[in-house]
Amino acid sequence: MAETTYRNKPMIWKELVLGFAVVESCLYHSIRTIPIVAASSAEEVLFTEDVTRLTKLEVDETVKGVLPVPFPTYEVTGSMSAEGEEFSEVLLLGYEYPGVQAPDWMEILKREVANPRRCV
Repeated sequence: MAETTYRNKPMIWKELVLGFAVVESCLYHSIRTIPIVAASSAEEVLFTEDVTRLTKLEVDETVKGVLPVPFPTYEVTGSMSAEGEEFSEVLLLGYEYPGVQAPDWMEILKREVANPRRCV
């Protein structure tokens, strides 16, 4: 049996969502929302590799507004690396809202890893 370490242990993260930015793209004639999350530290803001978490817009995009969310709302992500892998993809699992019972995030993570149905 393989030893469970921090490298192959399933991980779940919750980030505080402050709201959703409503963004319009003139190139694609579409509107999307981007979660606005609180940075957990100054290092995260300065050294994050995921630039989209910093709400970087494309040249043809404009912010049309901001949708508020009830406090506390969380974006829930997870990661489960395969044996022998040092890093794995971080998957968006969903959102957790106050007053709504949260699902079993670990089960959702396992299901997503086993059978990803994300758009490409």
